Amino acid sequence: MEASKVFSEYELKKMAIKIAGEGESYQEASCVGSCEETMDTRKVTKKCRGIVAKTRVKGTGTGKLNISMHIPKAIYDGMYGMKLDTLIEGVRSYGQNSVHPEMSITQDVFDEDGNEKFKAYPRCILESGITRSIENGAEEVKEVELEISVMPDEFGNGMYEALADELKDETAKTTWLTNFSPEMVQKDTESA
Repeated sequence: MEASKVFSEYELKKMAIKIAGEGESYQEASCVGSCEETMDTRKVTKKCRGIVAKTRVKGTGTGKLNISMHIPKAIYDGMYGMKLDTLIEGVRSYGQNSVHPEMSITQDVFDEDGNEKFKAYPRCILESGITRSIENGAEEVKEVELEISVMPDEFGNGMYEALADELKDETAKTTWLTNFSPEMVQKDTESA
């Protein structure tokens, strides 16, 4: 296989997050140090006389994202459910009244040759609680570690991706990061 025909995810240049109930468009959160993705599978086996005769592995639409990043304060407060109506203006809190809302994440990823890939996770929820540390005199500001669960959308998918040079729909290409929805990448069944 020719190495130039392989897309290896190398750099996450842009990322955006849309928190459910906080507007229609995504907010940029691109100061990402690392992003690790793990999508889940379900294995089904068929036995004949006690021996596995057939195995099928299917995706579940669920998974995990582990992201290290510096995150804008408004997104941070929103994803941890810290914006409570019972508090005076300017105050945020985290506790028993904080409910982590669903969110959507889009990404603009490149390989080592500058080839572009669009990715989207339409239904996510922050799995971890707040974890922060302060080190006085440190030479580097620590990134926030986020553990995010990926859930399947109404089409059964937890993740979407498209190489930019294969994505022929110009509207999808130009709005992927700011207005992604699972509906925008579905074939129109009436015209198909």
